[in-house]
Order: sequence, then C-alpha cells, then structure tokens
Amino acid sequence: MTPHLDFPRIAEALALLEICSADAQLLHLKNLCENNGVWTVPQDHSRYSPVLYEVSLFGVPAISDDIERLPDNWMRAARNILRGLPAKDAA
Repeated sequence: MTPHLDFPRIAEALALLEICSADAQLLHLKNLCENNGVWTVPQDHSRYSPVLYEVSLFGVPAISDDIERLPDNWMRAARNILRGLPAKDAA
C-alpha cells in the first residue's frame, strides 16, 4: 500500500523548514508530524541505544540514527519526491 502524497502540503512544509533556522527545524518538523503525520521519536532519547528515528509527514517518510539529522533527511526525501513530479502536478 502506498501512502497518500499531498504534494501541495509537502511543498509548503518543505518551504517552511527551509526558511527556519537549523536549531528550529527539528521542533517545526515535530509539530508538523504530530498534527499531520507520524512522530515516533521517544521523549527520552538516552534510554534507547541504538535507535533509528522514523517520521512521516504528508506521506513522506524519513529515518535517521541521529535525531538532529531528521529534518535534513525529511527535506531531502521531500525534494526528491517533488522533483520527480510531472510539470502539471508540481504547481
């Protein structure tokens, strides 16, 4: 089963995260995921080792073994999905 990809919202979330400072990106991604996707990151990161963090926003998944890299990984995945759209769907 493929996830529903909401291309306009993916583009908007990507634009928001790109203009945020690097320090704020993780918090913004968390807020977006909690309201529009899946945020499976535990509150206490020190209790789990090793850990693979996983999120999904508007159908775009991202994983990382470093929580600070989650926003970069999600943004890279979102760019790749949007780049692959036919011109008529990209708008």
